Amino acid sequence: MPRSHLHHLEVRLSQHLAYNEGRQRILEALLAENEDLRKQSISLEMDNRRLQHTLDLDSRRHREQEKEATFSDVYDWVVDIQLLSDVSKRGWRVEYSHIFLHGLDERARSQLLSERAWIDENGLTSTDGLGMPQSVGWRGAVVAVLGLYDKGKTFVLNSLTESKLPSGKKVATKGLSFKHVEVDGGTRFVLLDSEGSYSPVKVSNELSVVEKEATELFLQELIFEMSDYFLCVVNDFTSLDQRYLDKLTRNLQSSKKDFREVIVVHNCKEVIDEDTLRHVWETQVTAIYGAGTPQSTLVAALDPISDILVEKVVGWFKTPFSRHVLLANSDSDLGEQLNPWAFSLLRYWLKSVFVPVARDFSVIDAVVHYSNQKLASHFKAHPQLALTRTAHPDVCYIRSLSESPEDLRLHQVSVDASGIMLARPDSYLPPIDIIREVDGTYAVYMDLPGMTRDQIKLSRQNVVTIVKGTRESDHTAPEIATSVTRQERKTGDFTMTFRIPEQYQRKWDSANVENGVLCIRYLKDHDEEET
Repeated sequence: MPRSHLHHLEVRLSQHLAYNEGRQRILEALLAENEDLRKQSISLEMDNRRLQHTLDLDSRRHREQEKEATFSDVYDWVVDIQLLSDVSKRGWRVEYSHIFLHGLDERARSQLLSERAWIDENGLTSTDGLGMPQSVGWRGAVVAVLGLYDKGKTFVLNSLTESKLPSGKKVATKGLSFKHVEVDGGTRFVLLDSEGSYSPVKVSNELSVVEKEATELFLQELIFEMSDYFLCVVNDFTSLDQRYLDKLTRNLQSSKKDFREVIVVHNCKEVIDEDTLRHVWETQVTAIYGAGTPQSTLVAALDPISDILVEKVVGWFKTPFSRHVLLANSDSDLGEQLNPWAFSLLRYWLKSVFVPVARDFSVIDAVVHYSNQKLASHFKAHPQLALTRTAHPDVCYIRSLSESPEDLRLHQVSVDASGIMLARPDSYLPPIDIIREVDGTYAVYMDLPGMTRDQIKLSRQNVVTIVKGTRESDHTAPEIATSVTRQERKTGDFTMTFRIPEQYQRKWDSANVENGVLCIRYLKDHDEEET
């Protein structure tokens, strides 16, 4: 073949290859552009789903705010224990929901509505009419969610069990609230929700705050005895939360319960970014528990955006007596990427560690039984509890049959480290000295200028002495000029309480006023020393 012709073929082949390479580059560019468009389309679709999800949340939240949440419709049982002393009056209100009643089978419903012995409001036994049961049993472990007031306990219960328990600033959980739920298609639990510790109390007398504290202690004791699992919900992990958790873990270690670890849920409901969440985790968990170790578990959960089952590794922290897991703001992107898998891990723990398959739990039986055990440590005498019927078939009361008010006075109360507790803000607070004198007496000196012994009222509640009085102004009479140029002497009502040490007699030996000074003296309790 001539050389010129061969050269011509080489040129044509080179041009053809260049043309194909050009087409290939154009095709690759088109494919890359198409892939970019596909990714943009997926991103837009996810943004659309996220926006729709947010709109659905807002719509649901708006509907929930419009709908008045009633405990009788949402919880199965509610035992409303507001104050211990209520048990000696009308009693602790107990009610069950209509939804709960209709959900029972025929046997359980007939048991619930059967004729039973009641104590009517006059203290007489009657059996004519419908009554509430003492032995309608549920199967499943009792899961208690504990923590201080307004930390998000009910939110955790709702997310854990897909329940619709009322929560929020406008709704406060009453006493002990129970609900029987099924988790992940088969495992049953009895949820136990409560008001939370250190909630505010209405001050109606000088011991309202003291009795509220005693009531919270009593509720904690009841919850501890009835529950199999303990979830402690915290926000910022403060020293108060630590003391609460430490007390709970100590009680668990000395108990015979099968599962003796507290699951601590750090509900960081204000945190929406990863850096802040990481800082909270490091400063409030890992840095303060030197004996703990970081852990991780692979769990699956439904992605709230794509509604697809997705596996993720969830980090948590293990100490000898507790497990710590983290939550973010539930409405944020971070919360949607973290919370569903954290709750999936919690459900895995509850289902796998201990499931009492052969145990029944009855609300009224448990509350009455453990109340009878625990009330003896709070009251001077052991009250006998009974169910009191009412005109409403869904409501009854647990109350004491004791007719002696002295039997139902608080046995012990807690005051601050100084031994003094002011029950309410007063307009006049007399200065005091508390002295252990050389002769072995315990004396309280109180400056009350211008007052006589008759103007001072002393009373006693076991180891607590209550001093009340009113210091009146001496220049308010009509015949005295009321134009005051300067006034520094305080006047008004005052109430002060003093806790007397155990080694002294609870009743004062003497209480006299001399030169405007009240002196209350207590003698040594020799019986106390002998024991």
